[in-house]
Amino acid sequence: MKGYSRQRDFMFCEVCGTMMSIDSPGYLKCLHCISPRRIKGISRKKIGYTISAENLRRELGMSSLDDIEEERELKQMDYNAKCKSCHHMGMAYVARQIRSADEGQTIFYTCPICAHRQTENS
Repeated sequence: MKGYSRQRDFMFCEVCGTMMSIDSPGYLKCLHCISPRRIKGISRKKIGYTISAENLRRELGMSSLDDIEEERELKQMDYNAKCKSCHHMGMAYVARQIRSADEGQTIFYTCPICAHRQTENS
């Protein structure tokens, strides 16, 4: 297991685990315990990482696929709303509080026939 750890974590100090810094052309230096290490042992190694789409959405503050599915389930029908595109009576809607708390909600309508979207501030 120690060999695997060394292959994978070559940019980290073997003593304390802190990330190494390039101190001079031939040496790395630990920023925490000042332990030196020769660059020759790590030259030409690849650094890689993996990130999932869900982690990327979380980092960027975007809605996850679960949130989108949940929003589809929470849509209700307003049979008095008229689509501005195809003039169909009855639109699915979701109400969200996106402005300050003392202002009304924003209602997002979606036409079930032509999928036209429109908003209304209530």
